Parts: sequence; C-alpha cells; structure tokens
Amino acid sequence: MTITINTPRPTAVLETPAHRLTQGGRTVYYFGLSIAQFDDALPEEVDAKVIRESQRRFIPSHAKGIEDYLGNTDSWVLGPVTLCIEPRFVEFEPYQGQPRDATPVLGLLRVIQGGRPFLKILDGQHRRRAIRDYRTAPSLSESFENRRNRFEQCEMPVALYEESDTSSIRQMFADMAQQRKMDAVTTSRFDMRDPFNRAADILMESSDWIGPYVEMNASTVARTSTKLVAFNQLAVNLKTLEYGYYGRASRVRAQEAALDVDGIAERGKKWTDEFLPSAREEYLELLSQDIDPDYIPSQRPGTLAYNGTMLRILAGCHHEWIERHPDLGIDPLADYVSELDLNPAQREGLLADEGVLNIGRATLVARRQEVQSAIRSIVNGAYDAYQQRLN
Repeated sequence: MTITINTPRPTAVLETPAHRLTQGGRTVYYFGLSIAQFDDALPEEVDAKVIRESQRRFIPSHAKGIEDYLGNTDSWVLGPVTLCIEPRFVEFEPYQGQPRDATPVLGLLRVIQGGRPFLKILDGQHRRRAIRDYRTAPSLSESFENRRNRFEQCEMPVALYEESDTSSIRQMFADMAQQRKMDAVTTSRFDMRDPFNRAADILMESSDWIGPYVEMNASTVARTSTKLVAFNQLAVNLKTLEYGYYGRASRVRAQEAALDVDGIAERGKKWTDEFLPSAREEYLELLSQDIDPDYIPSQRPGTLAYNGTMLRILAGCHHEWIERHPDLGIDPLADYVSELDLNPAQREGLLADEGVLNIGRATLVARRQEVQSAIRSIVNGAYDAYQQRLN
C-alpha cells in the first residue's frame, strides 16, 4: 500500500503571467501589474527602510513632482520599476507546449507567502510613492476623480531580478544609473512640454539664419564645430531673454510661458535676427548666409562671438537693458556691444576685468557670479555711452 502525501502549495502574495529570461547570470522576470496590484504587492513601508542598503536617498519633493505629473497629464509615461527578491521566495511554472530549451520562457510567476517583505525596490521608489499618494489623495473634484479612475485602470511594467546579496544589488543600481544618463540636448529636443524647448524649435524654423547653426547632437559646441549654439543652450537663452540671467522659471511662470510659446519664439527672433546682427559683425555675416560652412571654426581663435557663454551674456544684457531702459530702444546697447573687444588673447578690458575671460584661451568662465558681473558692466557701460552721446 502506497501513501502519497500532497504538500500544500505555499500561498502566493503575487501571481502573474511573466517572461523568464537570464541577464548577466541572473534570472529576471518581466511582467505587468495593474496599478492596484503593483502598489499592493510591495512592502508597506515606502521611503524609509525599503532597500535602504542599496537604494538612493528618498526625496519627497521628487515623488511629489511625479504625483503632480500623474494628476495633470493624460498621456503620462512611467518606465518599468525594477525589483529584487531572494530566489527562495519565487516559484515559476512554465506554460506547456514550449521547447524544453526555450529562452525566454513564458509561465506563471508566484511570489510566495513570506516574500513580500523581501521585495526590494532597486529602481522606482519615487514612482511607487507617487502612485500610492495619488491613489490615496483626497478627491478634489469630479474631474480629478475621473482622471484617477482612468489611472487605476492602467498597468505598471515591472522587472523582477532574483538576487539576495546586498552588495550585488548595490552594484546593479550603480550600473543602471550609469547606463541611463541622457544628455541635455536630447532631453531638450524631445521634451516638448517645456515651452522654451518648443519656442526654440519654432525659432529654428522662423529665424532667417540661426537654424543651420544649431547643434542638435551634442549639449555643447566643440571648438571645431561648424555650429554656433546647441539646441538646449538656445532654449536656455530664450529663458534668459524672458527672465534674465538669474531668473527662475517657477511653476506659475512655466504655466504662463506655455500659453505664450509663439510670443517667446517671436521675441527670440528679434534677438537673433535684429539685435545680434546689429550688435556684432560676426552675426551679421552669418545672417548673410554667403559664408563657407567651415567659417565659424576658422574664426573662433580670433573672436569670442561664437562662444556659448558669450551668447548667454548677450541674452542677459538684452533682458536687463529692456528691464532698466524700456523707452530707449535696443540700439544703444547694440552700439556699445559692437565696440566690445572680443579678442580671446586680450589681457585687459571689460571681460578680463570682470573675471569672465579665461586669459590666453578662447573660452569664457561660465561661473554665475562672473557672468552676471559682465552683464551688468556691459549694460552700465552702454547706458553711460548713451548719456555721453546725448551731452
């Protein structure tokens, strides 16, 4: 007589279809969970103890920013959250009918009872906190509730790695952080929710000359480049034209700017197509569009006009002049700038005196204090020169 004892299957705290594959010697499962499943599956503690050993510092304002984004954006996007768990808490049952040596494998993933406290957030603690806070926030209006209901019906992509060693988890986090760096020019080009990025895009199309001289593939312009300014720098210059060198684009200002993108681009065009060519012969030559493509790099050793910091200074001067002297027009400033010595080899003069010139090199010091000092000196000098002409 044979007696068969059926060992009861452990209760699962999470059960979902998943893809199993290997990566760097580890087993990893990819799956999607409803927003509620995702939030409920993770440990209760969100920001203090959860993977304290291996996760970055929790920043409440970062989570709050994501929560606001979810609450105000219909077409929101959140990348996959990456979790880790000790292998002893995972069961995986491949679906039938797959080749024995298939990779990856489709099947049913279970995180068994007792495993929930060991689920660690490798990447995504701010997203998780934002999701929880948004789900539990007091209802503000019917439209808010409708938006949140639509949010609840969406899913969250998850990657779950089998790993129990804390030092290995730390290294995984560091590796992931290194891999996903995105340069400023890519962020600016693709983030069209930023009104200044949109305005820079419009300006490139509408300006009589600057479009071909905007660098679209790097965040700064190399000395050997045929370009004048990077796209992200152009967007920053537009912001400087609006708010000044020290001006911040607060949330209220950003909302106002979003309603005035065409106006920002038009004011930017006045700067690029009217002020700059009248202020410096270097820009007037670019406006003529009759120059060799290699003209800019050939001229950089002799003038700072093609330097990104110099352009930012001129944007700051333009804003400050209009703020201080709105009734004088921009010509007095342009006349003064036209006479500035922009020779990189100079050892004395306004730029050198203000500490913004890196003596002996065709670069400028981009530190805020020196740049702001140069802006003020140029504006003050332009006004003094204007007064002297009147007298």
